[in-house]
Amino acid sequence: MLDVNILKLMFKEEFRLQASFFNRSYFLFSSLTIVLFTFIMGVTLPMLRHAVEIGDMLLVAHWVLLFYGLGVGGFAMFADRILERRFGSVTLLLASGYTLPIRFMRLFFLFYIKDTLYYIFFTILPMILGLALASVFVPISFSSLLFLFFSLTLSFLLGISFSVLLFAALARLGAAALVIVAAGGSYLWFTGINVKEVAVQLPALVFYNSHSFYLMLGVLIVSLGLGVISSIFIKEVPTPHERKAKEAFMRTVRLTSRLSSKYGPLLSKDIIDLVRSGIIFPVILSFLMPLLFLYAVTWYVESVMLWDFSFSLLFYAAMVGFFCTLLYSWLSNVDISECYNSLPLSTPHVIRTKLILFLFFACIVAVPYLVVVGYLKGEMNMLLIGLFIMFTVSAYMGSVLAYLTGLFTNSYLLDAKILLQFSLAVVPVLLAETLLSFYYPVNSEFSTLTIACLGLILVAASMVFLNKLDSRWKGRMFRIA
Repeated sequence: MLDVNILKLMFKEEFRLQASFFNRSYFLFSSLTIVLFTFIMGVTLPMLRHAVEIGDMLLVAHWVLLFYGLGVGGFAMFADRILERRFGSVTLLLASGYTLPIRFMRLFFLFYIKDTLYYIFFTILPMILGLALASVFVPISFSSLLFLFFSLTLSFLLGISFSVLLFAALARLGAAALVIVAAGGSYLWFTGINVKEVAVQLPALVFYNSHSFYLMLGVLIVSLGLGVISSIFIKEVPTPHERKAKEAFMRTVRLTSRLSSKYGPLLSKDIIDLVRSGIIFPVILSFLMPLLFLYAVTWYVESVMLWDFSFSLLFYAAMVGFFCTLLYSWLSNVDISECYNSLPLSTPHVIRTKLILFLFFACIVAVPYLVVVGYLKGEMNMLLIGLFIMFTVSAYMGSVLAYLTGLFTNSYLLDAKILLQFSLAVVPVLLAETLLSFYYPVNSEFSTLTIACLGLILVAASMVFLNKLDSRWKGRMFRIA
């Protein structure tokens, strides 16, 4: 099943696809950013140890890598769609089973191996490199960095292998697999297990502490085995699915035109595309999962590790606004825009349509999330100001993304210049909202007034960015990235 030649070609394909989106010199920019971040963390490690125990930092790092792997493994959910779909003039080796005598199951397993190695080399290795550079200034042993690299890799492997298996099972079994997972999770929750005791038994973390070669070998075998099982679960799709759908465009246009007659037709087309393609569920899930992960991490910090932090509903509201960037990224990448070149449409018009959808999904996902979090934390009195923060930050984030990246968010944000501009526009806002959320219990009146003023500034800035869409994007051709 493991074909080294095809694997090499997949790596070349990944590089060329990524490099074709932007200047080749920016291909490694995200990895260099990780190096810089972990270098700063390493240099400040002596000060961090006064506030947080090194064991707690390792625990968090390994579980973050596990969840990172869980997120990366979500590509299994879209395997059959990738097989059916061409990206304009570009197709993938994963879909070559249509014309070549090779099974999709085999291609999928190789794709899984390629993605795993890709993220290890361009994410985990830069993390260790940053710490290695910091070891010049602070006492960090080379052997501990070596074992940390292996343990973080094992944690990532466990996450991606379980995630690929889960989503492959979902693709094959549908809702039945989700019911089984939910039932298992509910059982563990209500049995009253000690979360921290279970967390420290993560095999990757145990390996870091024990340096057991057999444990490392066992995790590698399990991860590889889960990958093979996932490949078996994946559906072979020799021909595209046949789907039947009733005419719904005119009915949808009548509904969307009440919201905006100007953008109604294109908005209706996007809504129908999302529903009929089945992408609507992954779009919502890709936004909801980071929010659930955020709540899980903050709950763990407050309730299990007992760190002296108090994350209020206002903090979650600001973070929801930031995570809305994932929504816009999905919606701007959900269909092939090249076909619009033959239609009487401009790029700014399509961008504004995506922004309307962006705000719609932000409402139907983020508002219930904040209501539930407010109820669980007993802070329903903060709900209104929390919603104000969420809407203003979301509108600002969406307008900044739309102005800087247009319909090409996934690729343009890897451009060093655009990423720097985005960071300069976003980081001060998030920092201010976070500090205000922590200061709110101390002085609610001052915090409320400041939040209101900041919100008005964000709305005004959003209008400025939206008005500049025409000058930046008008006349641009539609393309895949």
